[in-house]
Amino acid sequence: MSIAKFAHDRLSIPKLNRGTLRYCQQAITRVSTVPIWPQKLHKTYPTHATQNRYNQHLWKIAVHEVRGTMEHNLHHTISLLTRTPAALNALLRDLPEAWTFRNEGENTWSAFDVVGHLIHGECTDWMPRARMVLQFGETKAFEPFDRWGQERDSQRKSLAQLLDEFARLRSENLGELRALNLRPEDLERRGRHPALGVVTLSELLATWAVHDLTHLHQISRVMAHQYREAVGPWSEYLGVLQCAGHSSP
Repeated sequence: MSIAKFAHDRLSIPKLNRGTLRYCQQAITRVSTVPIWPQKLHKTYPTHATQNRYNQHLWKIAVHEVRGTMEHNLHHTISLLTRTPAALNALLRDLPEAWTFRNEGENTWSAFDVVGHLIHGECTDWMPRARMVLQFGETKAFEPFDRWGQERDSQRKSLAQLLDEFARLRSENLGELRALNLRPEDLERRGRHPALGVVTLSELLATWAVHDLTHLHQISRVMAHQYREAVGPWSEYLGVLQCAGHSSP
């Protein structure tokens, strides 16, 4: 559905960035309670004022959905990314290997594997792709990301070594990110993902943060999976044992 406008409409719609505007447009298409334009029922044609009110109503519906989300904020992103190494260190270091080396079955990851995956991302994904956006824009696609690269990189390393390596790489990458002194217009610069097509630098950096949260969630789920039988009938009350599909490799 599109918002009907007269050529001379001047709606009081707040200025939205590209991501929020796209979310508003998607929200409108999802709404099933949008009123049917009366001309289909009564063969009438709207006045400018009536059409304007109708357009505003659609925007209110969309904005109501958007209020439940956060726009990307670089400071907030860095604040979260800074904390991930310490969170993993506090949770995983010196735990028995029964917690950190067991997975959920064939072709799934352990907590050890997830930390290795995060390290691989620090080396080949986030800042290398950010540099590509700033240097090449849309003219050169990102290198495809190897989601199983940690199998090679983590060989003969301990979990303690991986935790130390991740903390070091994350600190270096965030230092480089801060040194870029990115402006709002820089965050709207576009690159090209090999599968997703055109993306903005803002979207890439927001994804970096949510990627961390995805794998923190995955680690908690994988570890809980080890006690799936031990908890007995309480399993039906434990949401972490029920969720699936939120963090596939």
